[in-house]
Amino acid sequence: MLNKKGFTLLEITISVALLSLVMVFMFKLLNTVRKDENVISQTTELLLNKSILSKNLNESIKKSEGITSSECTETTCTFNMKDGTTKELKLTNNKTVVELTDTTNNLKEVVRKLPNDYTYKIRRVDNEFLTLITLIVVSHEEYNIEIVDNKIK
Repeated sequence: MLNKKGFTLLEITISVALLSLVMVFMFKLLNTVRKDENVISQTTELLLNKSILSKNLNESIKKSEGITSSECTETTCTFNMKDGTTKELKLTNNKTVVELTDTTNNLKEVVRKLPNDYTYKIRRVDNEFLTLITLIVVSHEEYNIEIVDNKIK
């Protein structure tokens, strides 16, 4: 009678092949999850920036009872408030950081790093009744930060 302890070469080859297939599948799955995590992280960062900047700007506008005038370029927007203070929304560090500064008191109220994979600019649009100032996330308008006030001179 033969002693049949252990595995044959064919059984080991098949098990290694199956294990390899499972490992390839798991690696692809892990890679997909990692890519999705990066997209979710950037989306969360954009939404958080939008929320924080909008909250701070709108609180400042409400507290000062409005804006008397503003000047905007593609990287800076200066607001002269009705209470005499001046606020500045500025893109710095090659448009990778947005700052909200109370220039009257020389105080940085908000400093937020922006995700690197996007392009940003500031735009002001006036119509007959309203002024709309937007921090634009180019090609991802759903993350734009908008400040609306009565017609600003």
